[in-house]
Amino acid sequence: MTWFAEHPDDVSIVADDGRHHLAHHAAVPRVLASTIKVVHLLAYTTAVADGRLDPAEPVRVGDWDAWHPFEGDGPRGAGAHLRALTTLGVGCDEFGVARDPGQVVPLDAIAAAMISVSDNAAPDYLRARLGDDALRAAAASGGWPGADLRWFCGETLRSYFPGEPDLTERFTTDPAFRREVLDRVRGEPISEEAERAWTRGTARGTAAELFAFHRHLATADSPAAELARRKLGADARYEGAPVLFKGGVLPGNRAFGLSTGGATIAMCFTGTGFPDVPLAAFGVAILSDLPAFARDLGVRR
Repeated sequence: MTWFAEHPDDVSIVADDGRHHLAHHAAVPRVLASTIKVVHLLAYTTAVADGRLDPAEPVRVGDWDAWHPFEGDGPRGAGAHLRALTTLGVGCDEFGVARDPGQVVPLDAIAAAMISVSDNAAPDYLRARLGDDALRAAAASGGWPGADLRWFCGETLRSYFPGEPDLTERFTTDPAFRREVLDRVRGEPISEEAERAWTRGTARGTAAELFAFHRHLATADSPAAELARRKLGADARYEGAPVLFKGGVLPGNRAFGLSTGGATIAMCFTGTGFPDVPLAAFGVAILSDLPAFARDLGVRR
């Protein structure tokens, strides 16, 4: 809380606990990181609810791997895609690529991994299956028209090849380019300065937009929203109620959306030196005393 009191201009927040409503820099675009994956989630659950996708469909792990540019989702040997595969019993190398690409997993497990471990290849795989129109429709239905939807694979590749256009299609169709990317990953690490510059150019959105979408996910009376709620979750609880949560972290940036017990909060903030605390638990702490947090930010009633 001290950090936020000292950096009020570096945070955007919209929160409502059912009694109080807080909006602070709500319309300022901030780095979204993985929080945007809730749009892919709703597009997927809408397709399932409409009968266009079968959650039990067996999917070749190699087809999922095709969207994973070897790194960019955590430390080597412990990245999100590697953790997603190993959790499903799929053996893989240190870059998170399956040793047996012919092994199959249920489609629903890919959607679940997108949220539970924030796998980056999952939203791209689902986007390729559903099409851009389905993602745009899901974003609009949740109150987020014009959401900044980018290929996660392409964003990672841009960190290796700055100044290039989106390279997602080339990566997924050109084996020679895939080998070039792997050589680049094995080479000189990206400098901290370059990584921060890359982060500043990634997808952005506002706390108001993220809040509206999480409010929709938590309250909409539709089969698609109900299926989405089953995928969102966190260990934290708020006044005994379960927590629906999706966060995102990039260097110097954190963001999350959270709903529980009729309360919703969306927050994006930028800066260094922020304590390493679980974002879901932090969101619950803010909701437990929203007026006190507002006072720390210097926001008047």
